[in-house]
Order: sequence, then C-alpha cells, then structure tokens
Amino acid sequence: MNTHQQVAHLVFGPTAAGKSTFARTLAAETNGVRFAIDEWMLALFASDAPDSMDLAWIMPRVARCQAQIWSVAEQILGTGTAVVLELGLLQKLERAAIKTKVEKAGYTAVFHFIDADLETRRQRVLRRNVEKGASYSFDVTPAMFSAMEGYFERPSEDELLALEIR
Repeated sequence: MNTHQQVAHLVFGPTAAGKSTFARTLAAETNGVRFAIDEWMLALFASDAPDSMDLAWIMPRVARCQAQIWSVAEQILGTGTAVVLELGLLQKLERAAIKTKVEKAGYTAVFHFIDADLETRRQRVLRRNVEKGASYSFDVTPAMFSAMEGYFERPSEDELLALEIR
C-alpha cells in the first residue's frame, strides 16, 4: 500500500452538467493529469460502434476503459501527481467502488458532484452537438440523453456526506 496522500479527484454528474469544463479547470489548478471516459470511448470504440448504440453495448466498454484508466492513474498518483478522473460514475455502486479502490491503494478520494437543471443540460447537448467545441466527443442524440438520464443515479444526501463532496 502506498503512503502518499496524493489526491484522486473524482468528477461525476448527469449528462451535460459541466463535468468536462470543471475537470479541465481542476486539472490546471492542481497540476493534475485529467482522464475523461468520453475521450477514451471515442478513441477506442467509436469506429466499432453499432449504428444504434444502447447501454448493453456501451457499459461493458465503459467498464474496460475505467479499469485501464485506473491502472494508469494509479501509476501517476505514485509519482506524486494528482489525477482528475471524469469516469462517468453514474451509479452509487460505481462511486463507492472507485472510492474503495483509491483508498485501498493509499490515496485520497475527493468527489466533485457537478449538476445543472434538466433544461439547461438539454440545451447544452444540442449546442455541443452543433458547435463541436472543447467538451465535444460525440453527438449525444435525444434518445441517448434520455437513456443516460434514466441510468444516472442522483446521489442522496447521505451519499453526498459519505463521499466528502467538495
């Protein structure tokens, strides 16, 4: 087990809440290395994606990316450098599992819950699909947005307290 108290910043929230923008800013402020699940998914799986993507196709690939990202992030933490992990963490069990993994490796897990109201997020997705700016990785269709909205588990007050949200 590592004795460094290096920080793994864990950024989560619903689709189009502003996670990528926040994660980029946090990485710059902490001189940390940022990992974004959407960027990894795009690079590794976009060319193999079926025409009609669904959660059954997406989620196993997300899990594989998350495992590889953690493997690299743990090495970076070992050098004394912070990491900013924007991994999705859409469900409570995923958040608890990564917290355990980070702490078991001897590091500090700091969660950042990013949120915005539903209509703001819908408009951001539509705008991002057109503008294809810094936070764009792929088009999020209305069906994808709805599917992800239904899959995301909002943290309860108890979870927010337990995760030590900043």
